[in-house]
Amino acid sequence: MKTLEEQVLQPLINPVEMAMPSHDAVVAKVRGIPEYVRRFQEVFGGPNPVTIENIAKAIAAFERTLLSGDSPFDRFMAGNPNAISEAARRGWELFKGKARCITCHEFNPSSPFFTDFKYHNIGIGMKATQNFEPLVRQIQQMVQENRLTKEALDRLALTEGFSELGRFLVTRQPKDLGAFKTSPLRDIELTAPYMHDGSLKTLREVIDFYDKGGEPNPNLDGGIVKLNLTEQEKADLEEFLKSLTSDWVRRVARGEIKLAAGPTSENPTPRLARGSRSARR
Repeated sequence: MKTLEEQVLQPLINPVEMAMPSHDAVVAKVRGIPEYVRRFQEVFGGPNPVTIENIAKAIAAFERTLLSGDSPFDRFMAGNPNAISEAARRGWELFKGKARCITCHEFNPSSPFFTDFKYHNIGIGMKATQNFEPLVRQIQQMVQENRLTKEALDRLALTEGFSELGRFLVTRQPKDLGAFKTSPLRDIELTAPYMHDGSLKTLREVIDFYDKGGEPNPNLDGGIVKLNLTEQEKADLEEFLKSLTSDWVRRVARGEIKLAAGPTSENPTPRLARGSRSARR
């Protein structure tokens, strides 16, 4: 996917996400809600403003407002030692050291996203599908028979068992079996459940999973090892992760900041509701 507009269309009809039968069904659903029809008319104009293209533009425009760079951790890194708690400061040291998080969740001033944008096998896929070899053989047979088309890959990605093959479905390289992309950590406190399959419900479950060395399998990433964290260290690490939550995003999540559609077709980007503190920054 090259744009947010392209990406937002996928979850709408993904059977394991929003599971709408088609984009036409999404349009019909939105057209059936008078408030949305009115707002789409205000923003996009024209005789038929509620289209799948405009729905994608609206969602993408909202997503572009979710910029996270004003977290307590950011203020700490900017020189305010009191921006995060003592426990969070200990967690930051663990993140960089004993807990080994920074190995994949990279952080530096030029790339402050807490991800290396690479793919790793930590064993999550193996929890769901224990017997990978038959699945791999089926994939290889499809390759030999020239049946592994883009459409076939898309179907397999949503098929129980096959989807857990991860990056392998794209590269067909054994090293990518069960490998999934490192996710960023900003606002991680607000984005449960965790992992690509939502199998871990809390931050503490995530920390416990890594502490035990992931899920053993032949393709486990070499950087995944038992950590032997104490309960205090786990608590400190969790406190640090919570310090990555942007104050602005937290307020949006709480409903303290309202977002409203722009008033004209020349400005299809959502704006902050009038009167919010962030709108006056």
